[in-house]
Amino acid sequence: MPRARWVLSICCLIVPATVRPQLERSDSLRILSAAHAAQSHFERARRELLPRLGDDDGHPCETVVGRMCHWQEDADDEDPAPEPRATTRARRALIANLAHLNAVSPGDNWIAGERIRYMIQDGEDSAAVAVARSCAPPRWYCRALRGYALHESERYADAAAEFDSALAEMPSTERCSWNDISVLLDDGERERYDLIPCGQRDSVERRFWELAQPSFAVSGNDRRTEHFSRVLLADLSEDATNTYGLVWGPDMRELLIRYGEPLWYSVGWPGPFVTHSTPIGHDRVPSFQFAPVTESDSVSWDAHAQIARERYAPPYLDTLTDLDAQFAMMKRGDSAVVFAVYSDTTSSLAMLGVSGILGDTALDRDRGRHVRRARAAWKGVMVGMEEFDTARRRDARARTWLAPPPHAQGAPDLSTLLLFTADTSAHIETLNEALAHALVANELRGTRRLGLYWEVYGAAHDSTMRDSVPRVGADSQMIAQQDSSVGSPNGSSGLEVTVTRVDGGIAHWISQALHITQRDSPIAIRWRDTETAGIASHSVVLDLSQLPAGTYELRVAAGPGEPHRTEASREIKLD
Repeated sequence: MPRARWVLSICCLIVPATVRPQLERSDSLRILSAAHAAQSHFERARRELLPRLGDDDGHPCETVVGRMCHWQEDADDEDPAPEPRATTRARRALIANLAHLNAVSPGDNWIAGERIRYMIQDGEDSAAVAVARSCAPPRWYCRALRGYALHESERYADAAAEFDSALAEMPSTERCSWNDISVLLDDGERERYDLIPCGQRDSVERRFWELAQPSFAVSGNDRRTEHFSRVLLADLSEDATNTYGLVWGPDMRELLIRYGEPLWYSVGWPGPFVTHSTPIGHDRVPSFQFAPVTESDSVSWDAHAQIARERYAPPYLDTLTDLDAQFAMMKRGDSAVVFAVYSDTTSSLAMLGVSGILGDTALDRDRGRHVRRARAAWKGVMVGMEEFDTARRRDARARTWLAPPPHAQGAPDLSTLLLFTADTSAHIETLNEALAHALVANELRGTRRLGLYWEVYGAAHDSTMRDSVPRVGADSQMIAQQDSSVGSPNGSSGLEVTVTRVDGGIAHWISQALHITQRDSPIAIRWRDTETAGIASHSVVLDLSQLPAGTYELRVAAGPGEPHRTEASREIKLD
């Protein structure tokens, strides 16, 4: 019965009156005041009509910003509650009021923006685009409104064009605010970003959005246009009544830009000592973190992070999974060839900064192993493989950042490392042979014989392949080692391969500290070769059968010695 009495108590509020005062065009303040009153009336009515679902405190806060508590809902949490019909009628009455006031005062951008905002909430995306095209100056703001409406209509390339034009035309102070990505960065990146003057951040921001693009199978970068849409909504919200009934502040602005506008709202049942409950905004699910995680020169992605810095739910995507693939970069002249090894024949290769795909070669059909290659500059490049299923709203992707290993003056250039299976008696002597047996992921499953291929450029080594089989003992000490002489003979240079465990975990390290298990030590293999010009290919086969499952770092160093050494590394998981 309390629930029934609550419904009766608000029945008189559910249908706002459609008030259309005869206002003169010259009376802009009265027109704007009427628009604010209508918008505020709707939000109060919507708040009174919110469905009651569960308790307010059913979830712990994952992120706290000022007054606001945010947590990520699971896909199996509450489905969106149907919007009360009274709320729908009230919003449509508001849209009609705003349309009338917008016609009387076409130059008021706040009215135009709120009108478009509520039309989109009502599902009128196409009509919102048309309204945005009739916007009055300033031109940059009209372009921004069109960008927002086009983004919500899933026309991301068109939205990007409008936002880019708006950014080019808006005042510099506005442009600085709109381009600001500081709230999307973790603490370390944010500190470095904030030290850069606003006008000099273009390259950083461009790289961030390139790395954050959700899918290369979708035209346009919808994560970027989503960001600008959120900035527009945040600016509109500063002078508007919100569903929470709170005074707008920096905390609400930050959460809106990081996580977007809620899809729907609810309110919890008051507790025994609580007379009212605060509305709860529910984000779209599933949502993902598309922002890259940058550490030093490395870049990675954690789309399914439980506690995410930012989130976005593409309307075309319900499932995002990992795709098995291995990537490598080899220098050829002043440029590079990037290789992608994968097992799914329907996947496509997408790269940033790559001039084109050279071809697709099936090297081992029995194993389903395929290789794609593309030309790229000899510098850092993002490379990705995607298998996008439009009908099932599913995307499987592999994405990594490849870059030439940094080297000091006097040290040779080094390729990235290519991992291959060594469960064959065939002797690996060429890059194509290594590619034919390449792993399709950075994980060794079943066998523990791991092959490692790389190339040295410039002051290179003799091109004779090294096919040794060092066996790693359970105590992580090297059992077999090639020439480990300390001196550096004339015309020779050193090579070193090390294997180090990187995922021991707290229990593992405590066990080592208490001498329950032996302390991990890097595995080291060293030898020297005669220096030659051009490209020198190298490979080594490692027997890792006595190592426990876990994640290990493989590192190759080449050069005459410190500080004239170049190092390349990558991680491998032992199943």
